[in-house]
Amino acid sequence: MTDRSSLSERPKWVDVERGLVSREIFVDENVFRREQDRIFTRTWMYLAHESEIPARGDYLTRALGGVPVILIRDDDSRIHVLMNSCRHRGAKLCRAESGNARHLVCPYHGWTYGRDGKLVTTTFDQHFPEGTDFKALGLVRVPRVEMFKGLIFACWDADVVSLTEYLGEFAWYLEPFFARTPQGMEVLAPPQRWRAKANWKIGALNFVGDSQHILTTHVGPLTLDPVRAARAGFATAGENSFQIVTDYGHGCTLTYLAPGLPADAYQTHPPALESQYAKTLGPDQKDMLHHLRVIVGTIFPNLSFIETQVGSAEKAVILRIWQPISGTEMEVLSWVLAEREASREYKHAVLTKGFRNFGAAGVFEQDDMEIWASATQASNNPIAQQYPYSFHTALPYMRRPATDHKGPGRAFRPPESEVAQLEFMRRWDQMMATN
Repeated sequence: MTDRSSLSERPKWVDVERGLVSREIFVDENVFRREQDRIFTRTWMYLAHESEIPARGDYLTRALGGVPVILIRDDDSRIHVLMNSCRHRGAKLCRAESGNARHLVCPYHGWTYGRDGKLVTTTFDQHFPEGTDFKALGLVRVPRVEMFKGLIFACWDADVVSLTEYLGEFAWYLEPFFARTPQGMEVLAPPQRWRAKANWKIGALNFVGDSQHILTTHVGPLTLDPVRAARAGFATAGENSFQIVTDYGHGCTLTYLAPGLPADAYQTHPPALESQYAKTLGPDQKDMLHHLRVIVGTIFPNLSFIETQVGSAEKAVILRIWQPISGTEMEVLSWVLAEREASREYKHAVLTKGFRNFGAAGVFEQDDMEIWASATQASNNPIAQQYPYSFHTALPYMRRPATDHKGPGRAFRPPESEVAQLEFMRRWDQMMATN
């Protein structure tokens, strides 16, 4: 493989004007390593929802830009993000995915840290040189940690723009799904985790707005209940459906109920919950939820979400991280959320049905993972890489944004175009070109 470390040698991976994207970037290990440096250590990354660590001492272990980290609440309930590696010989302090700890103790030599990451003792303090600054030997702290509506983000770059600026106009689309009631949302269970033999960008692109794959990839689930599929208009998007693109590569697809369907084809949120939405949402945001059949979206680079109907008056909000492992493999983390004000029965139903559709063994998930793995395998050879992927259906619409959408950002019709996907790749290409 050609060494991609020199910017001057970088090939044209994304040709927005022609609607072409190189297959190489979905399989190549040098591209993967460059992504770790140019993207995953320089931009905001989602780590967890605050409801996963509700009490003092609660912790989670996650990865930030490929680096193992600990999220933990200290004695004052502040959240810290610390590198999960002892300052002595580098061993991981926390081996479990979650738990509660009074201290963080290294299992190798016993170095002990407080919940705030400060060094408490090395257990051999007396052998250190006189005047040693033990305060300088605390756990490495992630320099930027910020929260939006319960979603915890972090970044290794101390000079990164604020999270508020980074989310920008896209925050308007997040609020109706993560902050639509006064108490907000909560995670209903630990995330399901699995590995897929596919590049992380495939998942991010699929969720930012790939409406073209539904009738072919997911023909199985649709044929399991063809009457409901027809009555609910799964095969036909409403005329006011849009793709939305905002700065920094974020995007989503809003798919509404098709016109002319029976009045009972769509069951909205439970009335007791829906009555709460006006307390936190603006009129246009609340209007956006009306007859919204499904939304899928991606916050660049690798956080995606979907809200979809899973039962009568039951909506599941699902969060998804596409965690890069290599050029040809990713780990998927998937959560189901619901309103804190919802009943226990409602939460149980949403959790069960949400994972049934979009969990590790979900009916839709199995379809996607098999296709993505086959695409990765078929593209991982020098012959296939001579022929770029096609994003041509974005080209007729990219310069023709819709003017009748009430929300912020740039809106595009039809929802089955590839505008949001190509704009995602444009942002990826911009970041990969930085020094």
